Amino acid sequence: MPIKSLIEKSRREKELKERRAKREVAKKIVKGTAVGTAIGTSLGALAGLLFAPKSGKETREDIAKKTRETTETVKETLKESAQVMKEKKEELEKNIREKIEEVKSKKENKEIECCEDLEECQECDCEEEKEENQ
Repeated sequence: MPIKSLIEKSRREKELKERRAKREVAKKIVKGTAVGTAIGTSLGALAGLLFAPKSGKETREDIAKKTRETTETVKETLKESAQVMKEKKEELEKNIREKIEEVKSKKENKEIECCEDLEECQECDCEEEKEENQ
């Protein structure tokens, strides 16, 4: 039996390594494709601007305008994301404070029976406790 389990364990480890290797190859392919697409898009846009039937001055103005627009868009997106994160943080802090107060209240009302081992702590039924004490 131990030999069989060792063989099975070895087979599972080999399969796991193979899956990880395949996953890494897939990641590299996706990353390469994404980088290639981004570079190609950028070069195509640049070539389109440079070979457009506009004067150099107009083209430079267009590039500057697009750069400003993109910068503003990124700034707005970052501000919105920061605001959302701040709201989520405040909501989480509020929930944590509420849970702490709830636990404190239950403990004060002896609704929680605590043991030395915190994993064994559990809520008890106060009615049962009253009946036992009588």
